[in-house]
Amino acid sequence: MRHAAAQRVNEMMKRYEDLDITDNFMFSKVFSNEDVAKDFLQSVLKIQIEKISVVGEATTQEDPFHKSVRFDVVAKDDVPGSARYFDVEMQMENTGELPKRARYYQSMCDLDALGKGVDYDELREQYILFICPTDIFGKGKAIYRFENRETSDPNILMGDLTYKNFYIFRKYGEIEDKSTREYMQYFATQKHESEKLKRIQELVEKYRKDPITRKAYMTLEQELNIRYKKGVKEGRAEGADLKNRQLAKNFRDAGVDPALIAKQTGLTKEEILAL
Repeated sequence: MRHAAAQRVNEMMKRYEDLDITDNFMFSKVFSNEDVAKDFLQSVLKIQIEKISVVGEATTQEDPFHKSVRFDVVAKDDVPGSARYFDVEMQMENTGELPKRARYYQSMCDLDALGKGVDYDELREQYILFICPTDIFGKGKAIYRFENRETSDPNILMGDLTYKNFYIFRKYGEIEDKSTREYMQYFATQKHESEKLKRIQELVEKYRKDPITRKAYMTLEQELNIRYKKGVKEGRAEGADLKNRQLAKNFRDAGVDPALIAKQTGLTKEEILAL
């Protein structure tokens, strides 16, 4: 008989055949293709990128029981010296802490750049992009763009070259820029008419049929099974309720649907989002 913990994780994981571009695993696989990432970044940011290299993707195993960095897609442009960093995140649930998570992701990109011997004055632009289905700020905008400014005079820029953008893809009809609107419409509806979007959809269908990619997804599922069982065992010793809540929070942060977490943990969806 299958272990109950393994069954819970399997129920949380979507069937591989049902994955689409809005699932973190599939999004990361597709956007880790350099041409896809480059086209998307140039379209939504209105910048020129000569050449880009992807330095992070979702097939990296994550540990849902300890604080760690798991980017969906991290890329940098290939230029001598300091590179521009781009972090693109598909975030289907409003977990209530996305702005602070953006701050954390930005700091980790800085550490990566500085760790390569870059001086402070050599740091270049950093873009943290969240793609969300719903308006997490509740102010009715389809796109939110943030950068640091002087509060009494917003015309004065801090000049730290850090940018955090949030794209609300279900509000694609309100986006004036055509190329950005097409991407957001695709995320919302999977409609793919342009060549760039046809390329993305072809990759989604390719990965669905690819046995190596399927194995990577199954490996992720197995890893979650192991971690879940380990967490449950430790939870009995440390306090079942506290550990249950911690597991729920970490699975939520890993992108698992809160409704599925609620079903397996006994917590309400509101309790999970508030963790």
